[in-house]
Amino acid sequence: MFNVLRRQHRFLATIVTAATISFAASTAMAEKITITAGSPGGGYFKAAAAFAEYIKADIVGANTTVIPGGGWANVERLQPGSSLADVAVLENALATMAFRGEGPGGTKYDFRMIAAVRGPSAAQAVATVESGITSFEKILAEEIPVRIAMFERTQLATAQALAILEGYGLTREKIESFGGKIIFTSHSDGVQMVMDGQADMWFTGGSYYPHHQYIKIGAKQPFTLVPISKAVAEKVAAKFGQSVMEVPAGIYDGNNGSNAAYWTPVTVVGFGVRSAMSDDLVYAMTKALADNMASFHAVHPQHKFYDPKVAWQNVGAVPLHPGAERFYKEMGFIN
Repeated sequence: MFNVLRRQHRFLATIVTAATISFAASTAMAEKITITAGSPGGGYFKAAAAFAEYIKADIVGANTTVIPGGGWANVERLQPGSSLADVAVLENALATMAFRGEGPGGTKYDFRMIAAVRGPSAAQAVATVESGITSFEKILAEEIPVRIAMFERTQLATAQALAILEGYGLTREKIESFGGKIIFTSHSDGVQMVMDGQADMWFTGGSYYPHHQYIKIGAKQPFTLVPISKAVAEKVAAKFGQSVMEVPAGIYDGNNGSNAAYWTPVTVVGFGVRSAMSDDLVYAMTKALADNMASFHAVHPQHKFYDPKVAWQNVGAVPLHPGAERFYKEMGFIN
């Protein structure tokens, strides 16, 4: 009789333990997950909103919220001392700089990545034919007083554009020394300045192509993309933890634009997460994105870059979260 009671006790203890584990797991999944993205209505925000829907639909009890953000603010919100976000939309270059402590203030940030999801974006130096600018070397050699519009100072694309210019010896001081200037402004305002003759070039360190904003320039006047050498592209890519690719010739054929093939650092956008997020939750999030790949591709043409077979690559110099890594290994994508 004693042995029977002891076996019953052990059996009940096992059930209680299993129930406790099950409850703990379900509680871990039943979390409020905040995703910090970009400007409302923009591409980054749409990517985050889609991901939020997949998480909410596929993970029992998950409640998701998407908030505006962008740039360094997104990294800041993932830090242990912050409670503002759990997931962030991050460019591979910015993620690399933040993780290495190479950004403003030299702070090393603590976060992990789960997937590269959107890209590729290329550097594009859009110069009007009227300006006579055909190369960066020509600007330097002839000391052309070029007016270059680019994103605001805080934007990653601005840091990339400035690094490319510096690769040709065109520092801001050098450009200003022969009467040129760099204008930090918004994308739409910078393009309008080119169209109105107030700037000779719009230069971004990373945008998808063909881009509708540059097609607008072509509707008013002919333009060309100033080429970037492979050597300069590789130097800048190494600084930002990126790979390089060759942009094909003629990407604006039919839109009053022209370009020879040229090289560029590759900007890829991914999802980063808090380092302290549970492995099981991040695993489930990574799986939810993979299971909804077709739907994600339909959100934006650049989302077709996402493929779970290679999504663990191109995330910059930041390690994968263990939960994401486990998913990729179980699927056989990582050996």
